[in-house]
Amino acid sequence: MNTARSCSEPSGDFYDWRKTGKPERPYIHRYHQTLVMKMFLAEKEPNGGCKIHLTFEQVLEVIQRLDAVTLGMPKIVYLVGWQHDGHDSKYPDWSTVNPRLKRSEDATSLDSLRWLMDEGFAHHTTVSLHINMFDATEDSPLWREYLEKDIVAKDEHGDPIPGEVFGSRVGPDTQSYQISYAREWETGCVERRIDGLLEMLPIRRAGT
Repeated sequence: MNTARSCSEPSGDFYDWRKTGKPERPYIHRYHQTLVMKMFLAEKEPNGGCKIHLTFEQVLEVIQRLDAVTLGMPKIVYLVGWQHDGHDSKYPDWSTVNPRLKRSEDATSLDSLRWLMDEGFAHHTTVSLHINMFDATEDSPLWREYLEKDIVAKDEHGDPIPGEVFGSRVGPDTQSYQISYAREWETGCVERRIDGLLEMLPIRRAGT
């Protein structure tokens, strides 16, 4: 493995963007010349249910139509509700792709998502993910670990600090709790979470 630092990689030294007016490293995408949007795939319902708005296969159909009407201009699409039971479900865990979104010919929904991300490039479209770094819910596979490691922020009484309430149009709301960025970094959990997502999906190729 070549461990030499790329000339485009930051050195790690403090960088004051106010002096240059430019980012420390050039942007991967020309966002000012790119059509950027989100697509809402699925929303969670009570008792582990999920309402599907677009499957991965249907997303590609929309991408193809968009590419035709935009005459091939660069596009970035962020998928909302790609994980677990739909949008805002079981954060902070990113390890499970929503099984209801898979194509019939694929073995898993993860295979289908990889397929979609790859196919998007043929239509001038980068497919990536909408994710949430800040919230945790009690039904998350990571809840117990994050609570015991004090990654879930607590008040002076030792109680988890409530965050946003994730509402459902057809059932009870879900209370989220706030994560301490500093504590998650200290424990190595955030690096594990990010690295796991990068290993699972071609996010590096997407570049966003």
